[in-house]
Amino acid sequence: MRNKYYIVRYGDFATNGNAKFSYGLFATMLCIDDYRAKNSIDCATIAIGSSILWTIVEVYLHTSKTRIIKPMWLGFKNTPNMQITLPPILGATLQGIQEGGVITALGLYYGDRIYNPTTIIRLHIFITIVILNVCIRNTPDTNKLSKRQINTTGSMLFIGSVTLFDIIMLWRHPEHAYRQLNMVLVMIYICAWWTFIAWFRGFRSVEVQVQKQQNNCDIDNAYYTKPITIFDTLMILGYDVIFEVGAAYLFFYNIFLI
Repeated sequence: MRNKYYIVRYGDFATNGNAKFSYGLFATMLCIDDYRAKNSIDCATIAIGSSILWTIVEVYLHTSKTRIIKPMWLGFKNTPNMQITLPPILGATLQGIQEGGVITALGLYYGDRIYNPTTIIRLHIFITIVILNVCIRNTPDTNKLSKRQINTTGSMLFIGSVTLFDIIMLWRHPEHAYRQLNMVLVMIYICAWWTFIAWFRGFRSVEVQVQKQQNNCDIDNAYYTKPITIFDTLMILGYDVIFEVGAAYLFFYNIFLI
């Protein structure tokens, strides 16, 4: 593709381990409740498996400087002597649990109960807590701590391959289609709210670099940054939520539960 599309993160990304630990604890409670109610370890299996794989992804993103993650801490924010600074591997693990295990556990648990009004109310209580947690964070500075191009050849091939794999598994195992659809819808719904409030508060934005032309011919390695429109934001962040969450996380269901 000629143009380059980026997702940009601002602020101290992934430094507060309290929220991530709390989200992980909440996901653990859902897995326990799912086992007690249905005598099933599906929720725990997909949560553990996706947490491990996403931790590996977080380590790669950090070591490759794609995503700058400052030291993570647990404790009281304004009381340094009551904070514990976590080793990088533990910080990456907590981040992997939130980005992988928590989302898949929520998707499967609430997806299996999507027509239960009481459970859906609890889901919205969780979403409200997430929104409030983002709102009380300090306003981010203008330093870009993460700038990731979503339409590189490697990224597009990976997402395309994962999506194709999901389609093949759906064709081979149609009995899982209804459950997978509900899981994907719940994950997209949660992440859409999470992404929206992060964008609204200024913790996340997008950037589009357009290739320069001369005499109707592209100039190699020459780009300019265009003014961002609402359509650009919807397109880029929507792709992130629908494909990089919906399709990519469905991959976890297919490898761990089928």
